[in-house]
Amino acid sequence: MKYHIPVHFRHTRSTPFWSKETVPQALLTHHNTKQGVYGRLSVMNGAVKFFGFANEQATEPEMEVVIEAGQFGVTPPQYWHRIELLTDDTWFNLDFFADPQATLDGKGIGQVVNTHRG
Repeated sequence: MKYHIPVHFRHTRSTPFWSKETVPQALLTHHNTKQGVYGRLSVMNGAVKFFGFANEQATEPEMEVVIEAGQFGVTPPQYWHRIELLTDDTWFNLDFFADPQATLDGKGIGQVVNTHRG
């Protein structure tokens, strides 16, 4: 994953740290970040596999990346993806960065993540 968050984007939200027991189901299924929003996944323990898809209808990933403890991955706006926690002791969190001109609607993680297809 070789995406970079533009320097003028602002940090808008951090999630709690999640484990296999607490990770929201939406992150384990096909979703994307909203228009004007980058996501940064930081793995503190264990490992997370990131699956990237060419579009919202794609069922086969175009990209698979393992992010291990101490590493992070960045996903660009509106890129369809899902994650899988690879170990029982995995824990991670997400930070979101938005274009200062973007208007973000919704509450909680729904403000920055879109799980609705078509």
